[in-house]
Amino acid sequence: MRSKRSLITVLFLTLMVIFSACDNRVGKSSDDILTLSELRILTQKGEELTWKDFNAYPFEDIGSGLYIRKYEVDGDYHLLISGRSISKAPDTIYLVKTNGEQIDIRYGDIDNF
Repeated sequence: MRSKRSLITVLFLTLMVIFSACDNRVGKSSDDILTLSELRILTQKGEELTWKDFNAYPFEDIGSGLYIRKYEVDGDYHLLISGRSISKAPDTIYLVKTNGEQIDIRYGDIDNF
């Protein structure tokens, strides 16, 4: 009986480790989402924006074959950053409204979006 309980405990702990490793959100706490005012500051870099500029914010890795990171932005927006390599500049950096409209923040004015 005791070995059965030990086996169940080990199995439970193993599953906890596996499921915690499957969490694909990376960054600071979930309360530390990207704000529009922080995004305005980042947009001033234009084409010089890199993946590293967004390392401080939690994201969801939604890519399959490409790197695609989804960042929640306060308000009714999210940010999608995509590219073939995180060691190179992103191919696109879109601010997306809930209705699907999007703008590449490196070239467009997010205040008029």
